[in-house]
Amino acid sequence: MKKIYVWDPFIRIFHWSVVLIVILNMTIFEEGSVHNNLGYALAVLLALRLLWGLFGPNYARLSSLIPKTKNIAEHLKGLSDKSTFSIGHNPLGALMICNLLVTLVAIVLTGHLMTTLTFFGSEFLEEFHEALAIWLMISVLLHVSGVLFESFRTNVNLISAMFTGIKTFYSDEQD
Repeated sequence: MKKIYVWDPFIRIFHWSVVLIVILNMTIFEEGSVHNNLGYALAVLLALRLLWGLFGPNYARLSSLIPKTKNIAEHLKGLSDKSTFSIGHNPLGALMICNLLVTLVAIVLTGHLMTTLTFFGSEFLEEFHEALAIWLMISVLLHVSGVLFESFRTNVNLISAMFTGIKTFYSDEQD
């Protein structure tokens, strides 16, 4: 058994804050001033995350979220092998995080634009904002499914790691 500190406090606080904001804005505050303010809070979090992605620790770096095609293919081939795992994000997980970040930025941007004089009342922008929110929910479902699949496949509790920052591996092999 090997324990590795992977996710720093900022990444964990960012992750769970985004989860909370998305849940609140998709359920209780679907529109209105609280919805908008939570959107602006999300914008601040995303800006901080992008900065942290440039200057933060290794596993928080944006460069760690851009896998090579070769690594994606190797990961897909190794899905049946329980002993293959990644210390940080695996290649598919990294792509999903990129997707989630880009989608969140697009949601924040379209939401903000709808509050401006130029785009206030724009039906197209509102529909696009809602389509992005639906894409986000689909992505979240895929993300959670992937986390559960990888947790069972590798016997590494990824959910616990997002609370503690520590991944516990039961193998000496790492990729």
